[in-house]
Amino acid sequence: MEIVSKWLNYTILENPIQDLLWFLGIIGLGILIKSGLSLTISRTIYRFIKSESGSIPLADFVRLTRRPFELLITLVMIFWAFTHLTVPKQWGWASAERFGWLMIIERVFFTFLAAAVGWLGIRLIKFIALIFKQKAAETPTPLDDQLVPFFKDITIIIWTLTCFFFMLHKIYEVNVWALITSLGIGGLVIALAARETLENLIASVAIMLERPFVIGDSIVLDKISGEIEQIGFRSTRVRSDDGSLITVPNRLMTTQALENVTQRSYRRAKYYVRLSFDTSPETLTQIIKDIRFHLEGNYLTNSKTPTVRLENLAENSLDIVVIYHVHTSLWRVFMETKEEINFRIIEIVREHGATFAYPSRNLFIKESSDALRETT
Repeated sequence: MEIVSKWLNYTILENPIQDLLWFLGIIGLGILIKSGLSLTISRTIYRFIKSESGSIPLADFVRLTRRPFELLITLVMIFWAFTHLTVPKQWGWASAERFGWLMIIERVFFTFLAAAVGWLGIRLIKFIALIFKQKAAETPTPLDDQLVPFFKDITIIIWTLTCFFFMLHKIYEVNVWALITSLGIGGLVIALAARETLENLIASVAIMLERPFVIGDSIVLDKISGEIEQIGFRSTRVRSDDGSLITVPNRLMTTQALENVTQRSYRRAKYYVRLSFDTSPETLTQIIKDIRFHLEGNYLTNSKTPTVRLENLAENSLDIVVIYHVHTSLWRVFMETKEEINFRIIEIVREHGATFAYPSRNLFIKESSDALRETT
């Protein structure tokens, strides 16, 4: 027993082996328990807020908070472990109150700690936003659906700036107010650099007030066509017709001509039915009447009088122009209706024994009488 005691009190760099073992043990314990302990903390917090979380599952809360809690636990265990060690005097390091390695290490550690707290706060803000997003989805108005992500982004920015200035003041002992008021030219440079961000922020406020579109609307902007998925404080996310997610700065959403397809009641279709020249006038007249009758009998196309007329005598065809309006704002319904009408037009043309025209050219060769005489 005395041998063990002597061995534990044996010093390495002015630290007893006993303290070194405590250091290694605490570090090892932190590695072992951080995952389980962070999961337990997340579950415990979720139980207290379960009544307000609606149908949002525990898995979503754990997914958002587990890793920040793991980082916090790791940092706390590292701090606890280092309290069992002392800096060897032979190194000649200054105390933590004076500039030196100890001050640098201490400030770096607390910077990581502040970043971990900030990260956890951001994840909690995102979870609260999920709760409000779910409640907004239950209301008939789409306005609150687009306000939730907007205020979520604003809150995250405010929280991040608060953590940053708190860290400057408490850890690095910087007079924040003096720093802000003394920016001068530097502040002007920052303002110029942030000009585009400020423009996007002002544009987002304009979008919220004027509401040219809301989440779920189908829009056409320049070469972009798709559905609004999210309106943020800086940009708007659009799901294009081919499934791609496009991020558009808000200033472009307010400065360019934007077509809100959802707010129009009709989608217009115009195309030509080209028949061959051997179609008789009587057959042509009957085909036009049947196409017009079908359009007038379709409840999606009879709100406005359709146009079916023989418009052109083209080079290779008799061109019947077909114009109608489909009473829908949905692209899918429009295409389904158009497809059904196209199939019916094909049936009408075939029922009357007519044929569709295709590009062709007839070549007539006139032989001279001398050439004919030579061949005979």
